[in-house]
Amino acid sequence: MPVNLNLDHITESISLEECHQQLVDSKFDPNDEESFISVAPSLKKLNNNRTFLADILIQELEDHCTNQEKSNTYTPQVIMLKPAEKDLNFFMRANIWLPKSDPLLQASGEKSFFYRVPHDHNFNFLTTGYMGSGYHSDYYEYDYEKVVGFPGEVANLRFVEHKQLSLGQTMLYRAYKDVHNQLPADDLSVTLNVMPATMFNHLRPQYIFNEQCNKVERTTVTTNSSVEPTLQLIAQCGGEKGRDFITRMATNSVIDENRFSAIKTLTSVQRSTDGKANVLEQYGLASSSELVREMSKVHLHALSLG
Repeated sequence: MPVNLNLDHITESISLEECHQQLVDSKFDPNDEESFISVAPSLKKLNNNRTFLADILIQELEDHCTNQEKSNTYTPQVIMLKPAEKDLNFFMRANIWLPKSDPLLQASGEKSFFYRVPHDHNFNFLTTGYMGSGYHSDYYEYDYEKVVGFPGEVANLRFVEHKQLSLGQTMLYRAYKDVHNQLPADDLSVTLNVMPATMFNHLRPQYIFNEQCNKVERTTVTTNSSVEPTLQLIAQCGGEKGRDFITRMATNSVIDENRFSAIKTLTSVQRSTDGKANVLEQYGLASSSELVREMSKVHLHALSLG
C-alpha cells in the first residue's frame, strides 16, 4: 500500500508560495521514491496552514475563476494550486471529496467522482488529508510487469487493507505498485497533492480494474484526451494521406494503446466483414505487442468476426 509518512512532529505552518519555492529549491526527482519522500515535510507544513485554501477560493471566485480556466484541465472536484511550469517537474493541486450523502454525488453517481473505480498510477505522488475525515480506500498491490493490460485479464491483485486518509496524514503513492479503490468520505473532505509533471509517463499505461478488483477493465493513458476520436476524423476526411498516417500509427506507434486505436479506426472504415477481419489479422493479431494482439482478439470477438 502507499508509504505512510509519520510527520506529526511537524507543527510549522507555511504559505503556498513558500511551499512551492521549497519544492523548487529541493530539485527532487518525482520518479525516485526516496527523493519524493524527502519533500513531504514541505507539504505537511502547507497542510498545517488552515486558511490558505479558503483564501485561494475567495480570490478565484472574485476573479471569476480566471486562473482555474487557464491551468486546470481536471474535473470540477480538482483545484489547481500551482500549475506545471517550464523546467519544473511537478505541480500542486487540491482534491474535493464529497460524502455519500451529498445530493450532487447522488445525482451524478459515485464513479463521476472516481469512487469505486479501482486503479493504479503510472507515477509517484504525495497526498495529505487537509480537511474532513477523508475518503476511504481498499488498498491492493500487484506485479505490474506480469500484467499485459487487455480487458478481462486476471490481474492477481493482493488485498492489503482498508484505510481512511485522515486529517494530517501524508502518504506516497508508488507508481506501478499501489492500487486503490476509493470509497466515499463520511463528510466533505479535501486532500492536497504534489504531482509529477514528467513527459514520459504516458508511455506506460495506468490500469482501471473491475469492481471486484480481480481483472483489468481497461487501460488509461495519461494524456489530456483520447486519440481515437481524432483518428476517426482523419479517417473520414483525410483521404489517402490520412489513411497512410493511420496505417503507420497502427504499425509503428511506441504507445501500444494508440497503436490499437489506429487498428480499430482502420477496421471501422472497412465496409465488409472480410475487410474488417483482414485488418485485425494483419495489424492486430500479427502485432509484435502482446497487448495489441490480445486487445485485437477481444475486438474481433466483439465484432462477431472470430
